[in-house]
Amino acid sequence: MESKQSKAQASRSQHHQAEVATRSLDDLLAMARHYRNEGDLRQAEDMFWMLVQDHAETPQSELAKDELRGLAHVYDRDGCPHTARAIYERLT
Repeated sequence: MESKQSKAQASRSQHHQAEVATRSLDDLLAMARHYRNEGDLRQAEDMFWMLVQDHAETPQSELAKDELRGLAHVYDRDGCPHTARAIYERLT
């Protein structure tokens, strides 16, 4: 039988791991946005898709979807409607 102390330690450890994971996802989202801002749209798109697919149940995934919709608008505006359409279709 686990003691109250060991249960509390396990709970703190899980909480810490969740915090680290959240900060890491925030960092990945920031990195993808940096790539977008620097004009490296393909690298940004790849990172946004990774967040959407591999971390679907997180707030960062939802933010990445918004970023992808924004990239689709940029592609469409810049004369790449097929790329924009591919993003829109993949998001649905």
